[in-house]
Amino acid sequence: MLLSGATLGGNCTPIGASANITGIGILRKEGYTVKNSDFFKIGIPFTLAAIIPAYVYLWLVYGI
Repeated sequence: MLLSGATLGGNCTPIGASANITGIGILRKEGYTVKNSDFFKIGIPFTLAAIIPAYVYLWLVYGI
């Protein structure tokens, strides 16, 4: 349960996952700026869309 929360929860912040850091670095190289507020507007809904089904799955399969 902790592993899935840490893995999925890291997607809502720019420094929460290595893919986020890499993506922001690529965008900066191309001349784009990414503000934290912009990242949160996109990251939080996607994180919720991943966490809620994962929680339901864990609850149904493992009874956690």
